[in-house]
Amino acid sequence: MTAATFTRSWPSVSAWGAGLIAVALGAGAIVRPGSEAVTIGLGTGAVALGLALLLWGGAALATGRFVLPRTILGGSLVTLVLTGALVFADPAHTSIMGAAAASLLLVVVGATAAAHVRRMRRAEAPDRSAQPMSVIGLLVAAAVIAVVVTPALGATQNAVLLRDDGTLPVITHDGH
Repeated sequence: MTAATFTRSWPSVSAWGAGLIAVALGAGAIVRPGSEAVTIGLGTGAVALGLALLLWGGAALATGRFVLPRTILGGSLVTLVLTGALVFADPAHTSIMGAAAASLLLVVVGATAAAHVRRMRRAEAPDRSAQPMSVIGLLVAAAVIAVVVTPALGATQNAVLLRDDGTLPVITHDGH
């Protein structure tokens, strides 16, 4: 097993993690009581781009190759800017931890896409065949993403629920 085979699935899994966080940040911006039109618009964009990242990650893993590298490079950059814009538009109710985790994962996806585009430019005939991936590499990537994404999603929920006095509501599940 080579290093390339071991890490080939990592951009796809990183796209899933970034997509989940982008959807959570966007949904929080949309449904939070008192959200302004700008925040709702940014949230809608974040949800759409997050869903696109999830779809791209699935397509890349299903085909075994890096699909639409220029599109995912642009999408990663736009999602990165949109995530930052959400933080600036509503800093009190947007998770900094969530935005930072999404940014880190988007940089992984974008850098890999940029490298892939560069390799395609140098190659006379781009290789469109499926590339081998390591199951162990996929499991390691999934574990790392779970460690990064799970706390980021929890912090995203806390940021959305944060009251103006700085406290969080206690949610009970009586009768469940």
